[in-house]
Parts: sequence; structure tokens; C-alpha cells
Amino acid sequence: MMHSSTIFQICFLLQLVLTPLSASTTQRCHPEDQKALLQIKKDLNNPAALSSWQTTTDCCRHWKWVSCDRGKTHRVNSLSLENIDMNPHPLPMPASVSALPYLTILGFGPGNFTGPIPSSIVNLKSLHTLQITSTLLSGTIPEFLSQITTLTDLSLSFNNLSGEIPASLSRLSHLQSLDLQSNSLSGPIPDIFDSFPNFTFVYLSSNQLSGKIPKSMGNINVTYLYLDNNKLEGDASMLFGSKKDTWTINLANNKKLAFDLGKVEFSYELQILNLSHNEIYGNIPEVLTAVRDLVSVDLSYNNLCGKIPTGLSSIAGASAFAHNKCLCGSPLPSCSRRRSF
Repeated sequence: MMHSSTIFQICFLLQLVLTPLSASTTQRCHPEDQKALLQIKKDLNNPAALSSWQTTTDCCRHWKWVSCDRGKTHRVNSLSLENIDMNPHPLPMPASVSALPYLTILGFGPGNFTGPIPSSIVNLKSLHTLQITSTLLSGTIPEFLSQITTLTDLSLSFNNLSGEIPASLSRLSHLQSLDLQSNSLSGPIPDIFDSFPNFTFVYLSSNQLSGKIPKSMGNINVTYLYLDNNKLEGDASMLFGSKKDTWTINLANNKKLAFDLGKVEFSYELQILNLSHNEIYGNIPEVLTAVRDLVSVDLSYNNLCGKIPTGLSSIAGASAFAHNKCLCGSPLPSCSRRRSF
């Protein structure tokens, strides 16, 4: 018969061998994170979309929309609640998300969340990405967002937000992308863009923004710039430049943007240019044909004049140049048919 001390030694050695293996292959949900997530589920009236959130399973591995840090903390660092259908009525975004202190990514929508953004999210001191899109979110963009100074990406698009874009967003010095498209925002664009040295994306389309484009917006080297379908006016030439890395500029349907296109220099990375439905004047510069990656151009409904540079007809059809003051040449009728420019 094996001595009891020998059995103990064998069991102890087995524990030493098996415990590290178990720790490396099993990721356990932190009890505080599990408690917070279950409170969120309760606040949303236990929607069917969160049926996988069960105490019998590991939230880091098996709970939908939840991700955890695989490093030292094993804490929940990402929560994106998508396609959450609350019955019988829409519900506010749960303030209980603030009990997940290690979140770096927080997303809501698409879904029928309603009401304002909960102020409790200012307690998320590690948050990098806040994305609330395609919801019933209403009210103004809250000033307290400027307190989340770790933010790099802010998206509040396709909601029912109103009021002005707060100048306090300038405090978010790490911000790299701003997406506020398809809301009911009004007033001028604040002159805050000198605060964002690493900006790459600006989406402000389909609002009711008015007034002149701030000069500081011309100082940022963005990849995508969408200001279309607003009520902006005046000079927009500062947005262009041959030393920029811009891929897309869309200023369409502002009606009153006016500047001399012939004096503009273009990014050699430009792929999409839409300036239609404005009051832009001058000629189309030849340098635009040197932009090798250009695949889409729309300059219609402006006050442009002169001959269309050779080569642009292979990129855009006649409709892209139609309804101007006196443009001519392929793909429009030849300039010989026009008496003067």
C-alpha cells in the first residue's frame, strides 16, 4: 500500500504541473465584470440578443458582443451592443456601463436605444473608442465628452442629435476621427482643429451646419473629409493642398461654397472629389489630370468655365460637368461651338 505522504507528494506535483496548463487555456470572467454585465442585461430588460449572457459560461469566451484583455488583467475591454431590440419600448443606454473600468471600446447600435448619452461614461478612464450609431439617441452632444481625454475615435452618426458641435471637443487632443454625420446638428463648425495633430477622418455630412468653414480645418491632413449636404458657405480652398494625403473630399450640396477652383492644388493621393451643387467658379485646372488614382469626379451645378482638361472624360461622364456657366470639351460639346467663355 502506498504511504499517505507519498500520495500527498504525488498530488502536489500533479497540481504544480496541471495548474499552469489550466490557467493558460482557461480565461475566467472577472466577478466584478460579470456583475456589471448582468446589470446591463437587466437594465435592458433581458433582451433576446443577450441570451448568451449566462452565469454558467465564461463572459470572456462565450458572451456575445463582449471581449476581454488576453494579457495580465483578463478584464472586459470591449463591449459593442449591436442590433439590440428592446421590447416593448426603446430604453436608454444603460448607465451601468460605467462599472466596466477597463473598457477601451464601447459601442451602441444599430438598435432602438433612446434618450441622451449617459454621463456615467466619464468614469471610463481608458476609453479609446466611443461609437453610438443608428439609434434613437437625441439631445445635444454633451459637454462632458471632453472629459474622456483618452478618446481617439468618436462616432455619433445616424442619430437624432441636435444643437451645435461643442467647442469643448478641442480638449480631446488624442482624437483621430470624428463622425457626426446624419444628425440634425446646426450652427457653425467650431474652430478647433488645430487641437488634433493626428486627425485622419472627418464626417460631418447631412446635418444643418452653416457659416464658413473654419481655417483650422485647413491645417489638418485628413484622409477622408465629408462636409456634404449642409449649409456651409464661402471659401473652402484651404481644405486642398498638394502636400496633403487626402483620398476623398466631398463638399456637395452646400449651395453657397464659392472659391476659384483654378487656383487649387490637389493631393496626389486623391481618389474621390465631389464639389457639386455649389457656387464654385474659375476653370478646372490641368493639374487635376496628374492625380493618378482619381476615380470619381463631380463638379456639376457650379459656375465653372473653360475647357475641361483632356483625360477627365475617362473618369467622369457629361453629368459630372453639367449645369455650369460655360464648360466645354469632352465629354461636353466641343469648345468651338461656344462663342466665348
